Amino acid sequence: MGNATNEQTTQKSDAGGLTVGIAGLGAIGLPVARWLDAGVPGLTLTAASSSSNDKVRTLTQDFRRLPSAVALGELADHADVVVEALPPDRFAELAEPVIRAGKTLIVVSMTQLLANRHLVDLARQTGARIIGATGALAGLDAVRAAAKGTPGRVIMRTRKPPAGLANAAFVRESGIDMAGLKEPKRLYAGTVTDAAQKFPANVNVAVALSLAAWGPEKTEYEVWADPTLDRNTHTVRVETDDVRLEITMENIPSDENPATGRITPLSVMATLERLVAPLTIGT
Repeated sequence: MGNATNEQTTQKSDAGGLTVGIAGLGAIGLPVARWLDAGVPGLTLTAASSSSNDKVRTLTQDFRRLPSAVALGELADHADVVVEALPPDRFAELAEPVIRAGKTLIVVSMTQLLANRHLVDLARQTGARIIGATGALAGLDAVRAAAKGTPGRVIMRTRKPPAGLANAAFVRESGIDMAGLKEPKRLYAGTVTDAAQKFPANVNVAVALSLAAWGPEKTEYEVWADPTLDRNTHTVRVETDDVRLEITMENIPSDENPATGRITPLSVMATLERLVAPLTIGT
């Protein structure tokens, strides 16, 4: 039945493109909403949700086409594709209704997907699709390919300016004075699984890396607060019998939220465009 529902949605969408709903109009969701409103062939913004319907109306009042302001659980009723750009504690409130409806969910909060792996099984039953927006981390095509070969080792190190980690629950509970740091400090070393629990809003790229390759328990991970940096830096090293690679990215923090890189909304845009593009490159 889930597949039949998806086929009906596809037929409807082929005639007029895909409709898109956005959950969260902050540093990620609002730029994506503006991009869609400016006009993207095959994609139409039809609905949005935020902390209140009034906030949605205020933030989109100058749009060419006003999206419907709806509750999180209602987005699936208004769109073929729903973009998740939420605080971690709101993830499940959105994700389950979208997946039960057999729609496509584009996920930014990868740590929450890891914490709700049952949603993958639910998507298999309903015909829904879950797509991680991973443009904030380079080289996933190569890492994914490497994981198909011989077993290997993958380690990722994330270094962020202290302000980008100051609000993490682990940092607050540990009483670490981020403002007083004078030199780089390693906050965490272990598996991605454990890191996702300690830094639910800060390690989404590490979760994406782990799910693309050998899994969160087999992906080594470190988190550093580095006062010498003004960019969020991720370095990935992979060693197998088939390939050795090292990838480094420096993402500029957004003005609205230093924990979020400017490239993150661009990653969502690229993911959406891929859904309707006649040609796509990469796996």
